[in-house]
Amino acid sequence: MKKSLISRFVIIAVIVAIWAVSMMPVTDRPFFEVMHETAIPTEIDGRFDKLLSDAEAKFEASKDEDGVPALAERDIILELAKNAETPIQLNQYINIYKTENPNNKTVLQYVSRKAAGKLKKGIDLAGGTEFVVGFDDAQLEAYNTEYKTDKDASQVRDEIMEIIRNRIDQVGVAEPEIKPTGPTQISITVPAIKPAEVAEYRRLIEIAAKLDFQLVHDTNDQFAGRVNDPDFAVPAGYEVAVMETESNGVTSTESLLLEIKPTGVTGKQLDYAEPQFDEFGNFMVNLGFNLKGTKAFCDLTTANVNRRLAIVLDGKVYSAPNLNEPICGGSAQISGSFSAQEATQLAVALRCGNLPVNIKILGEFTTSATLGKDSVRSGQNAALWGLALVFLFMIIYYRFAGVIADIALAINIVLVLGTLTIAGATITLPGIAGIVLTIGMAVDANVLIFERIREELNNSKSVGNAVKLGYERAFSTIFDANITTLLTAVILFNFGTGPVKGFAVTLAIGIIASLFTALFVTRAIFDLALHNKMISTVSMMRMLSKTEIGFVNMRKVAAIVSATAIVISLGAWATRGSDKYSVDFMGGVEISYKYAETIPAHEIRAGLEKKFDNVHVAYKSSVTQASSLLEIVVPEEPGNHELDNQVTLALNDSFTTLDAVHVGTKQIGALVGKQFRTDALIAMLVAILGIIIYISLRFQFGYALGAVVALIHDVLIGVGVFLICGRQLSLPVIAALLTIIGYSLNDTIVVFDRVRENLDLKKGKFLEIVNISLNQTLSRTVLTSVTTLLVVGILFLFGGGAINDFALVMLVGVIVGTYSSIFVATPVMIAYTTWAEKRAEHAAAIAAANPPEAAKTT
Repeated sequence: MKKSLISRFVIIAVIVAIWAVSMMPVTDRPFFEVMHETAIPTEIDGRFDKLLSDAEAKFEASKDEDGVPALAERDIILELAKNAETPIQLNQYINIYKTENPNNKTVLQYVSRKAAGKLKKGIDLAGGTEFVVGFDDAQLEAYNTEYKTDKDASQVRDEIMEIIRNRIDQVGVAEPEIKPTGPTQISITVPAIKPAEVAEYRRLIEIAAKLDFQLVHDTNDQFAGRVNDPDFAVPAGYEVAVMETESNGVTSTESLLLEIKPTGVTGKQLDYAEPQFDEFGNFMVNLGFNLKGTKAFCDLTTANVNRRLAIVLDGKVYSAPNLNEPICGGSAQISGSFSAQEATQLAVALRCGNLPVNIKILGEFTTSATLGKDSVRSGQNAALWGLALVFLFMIIYYRFAGVIADIALAINIVLVLGTLTIAGATITLPGIAGIVLTIGMAVDANVLIFERIREELNNSKSVGNAVKLGYERAFSTIFDANITTLLTAVILFNFGTGPVKGFAVTLAIGIIASLFTALFVTRAIFDLALHNKMISTVSMMRMLSKTEIGFVNMRKVAAIVSATAIVISLGAWATRGSDKYSVDFMGGVEISYKYAETIPAHEIRAGLEKKFDNVHVAYKSSVTQASSLLEIVVPEEPGNHELDNQVTLALNDSFTTLDAVHVGTKQIGALVGKQFRTDALIAMLVAILGIIIYISLRFQFGYALGAVVALIHDVLIGVGVFLICGRQLSLPVIAALLTIIGYSLNDTIVVFDRVRENLDLKKGKFLEIVNISLNQTLSRTVLTSVTTLLVVGILFLFGGGAINDFALVMLVGVIVGTYSSIFVATPVMIAYTTWAEKRAEHAAAIAAANPPEAAKTT
């Protein structure tokens, strides 16, 4: 026992330490300071010190009056190291690998990661950078001519939006905001402000990813030195290209004559693209072709053995290896002086497909947090107060067991945040929604265990046996509830995009952390206390004494109540029309102003919302020009051609010192595009199907039907109450609705698990057993709801803006979810089970009345 305890606590300590360290540093550290710390002390010399001092001076000189740098530290160092009298190889000073020989880009990428703060905030919490990109009509015409199509500008624009969204989603869980701002223009906002991060997103967005393979002229060496001569004539059917290569910090160039005639192999035939190491320890991109591409590449290389084949991406030659033998394995490589980030971005761009047309960045702006600092601050404070109340409640109600639960809950939060930092995910409001749900599920698991322990103590079991049996009997319930929700999270991640994917990531991480802390950590602490005889009993408060409420007999009345609530909710949906959607769904009018004095965004929003609904307010600064704008987005009012004038008048009436001067108005599209809605709908339908299959296998189909009906019931009523309160559906609200689904499902599974357990004991009739099960789980249901409501209620009371909307939906969802597990899911399960039994009895009666011919003869 002692060895087992030691090993378990060692595992817990190691895991918590690793995850806690992974979060450090929470905020950014000075890049040059980290670079000096990372260097090998014995290798530091005058050249290295001068490189750092010159780079730091150039970096400071690039800052504007607000202290925002225009250049990235690592880009400055890269340039200075390359242009030094003797090019500097940074791997001489900083070791990353023991055997490989990384290039300067890879070394600087490594230092950047060490210097970067691990906890990243999303656009809604910390702001970001907006890229306005576009293409011209000539490009559209060329595209339609080349591919023999007749697409209009908006169709090509939407295709570009989806490709860029997929690229960003595959790089990490960044949850970008992508919306159309015209027939040929798109706004892309990403959670990046530092120059290095902005540069990475810029490359990822701009790259067209058009991959070609072109043959090099047979006698290229004879022409290479003459291509720049005035009298040199390029052979017919060829074009001149320049290939750059880097070795030991020295860049060399080679002129190539490339055959213009298509080889029949392009990037459209790729099956996969993955970043890998080459034999020298540098990054490359490994390509794999589909069946058609494999055959085409094999035919090409077979017919051109001993010739060079250039790999060309967006007009740039990356390599031109000699074909020593046919390559029929269906693979190829793109090599170059890539950093890890560049190789990953290139692989992602190739996987997502090339852009239909080349795009240009027309403008680049830094934007303030979309939620506003006021909302972020109030939300953070409210969440902390809510968590504090949950911790305090658990101690007061469960005493020593509550202290154990709080330790597990604290570890759970560390594991969730640590895993998010390891995964490189950004913390957004939808992500916070996932964290709130996982906290609720973590508390729920402990409540289930503690209530089971109470039952065993009431059955005169010793403390040791009560703890042992409590964990054993709660395991099945906790497993089913968490695995069902985890299945939903996995499906949402695979089929969803944007906030749906962000929510799913956080939820999945939280579920795994909850299972670990509830079943492993708390058990280890209990066993330690029992082993050292620190406890002789487990005392707890009791909110509800043993109840005998006739829940089953109330199901008809409950059905009327639920049906009425759903009808009212559907009525609210129908009568609100398009007014029920925020600008996230409908787009709107973006009005820009110059201003004389900066007034907090939350004050402007509060002032304008007296006359206009769902106002978005943010400050935006141009990266290329020394100018800042106040940007206000309001829903479009059909037929109102004076909307911008009305907003301007209201703005200057409310804030005279602002002195807002209107400089532009434009229509913007929805953040939630058609493809996003389609993906979200598919994700939900597949999730529901997965729930039905899993619960049917673990329980019966009737239970699955009850769970799904309750889930739909909770979402409909949650939306209905929200709309009746005059609110508008937005992305944070979608996150809250997803949370309701997880909460409802978890609550329902707990009830069903007790019903199944009691049915196996066969003590009483079916309806009696169901009613007993509902009463036995009532205390747990109420306790879990109370702890979740502590967090959500504080968010609702003190969280401003979008956080208040989010909390309202959650508040309704928790209450309705508690109700539906008792009065919706269970009655539906009863109705289906009763119907199935009668159908089986009827079939048996028919079979008995009509025996087979052989039986009649006998």
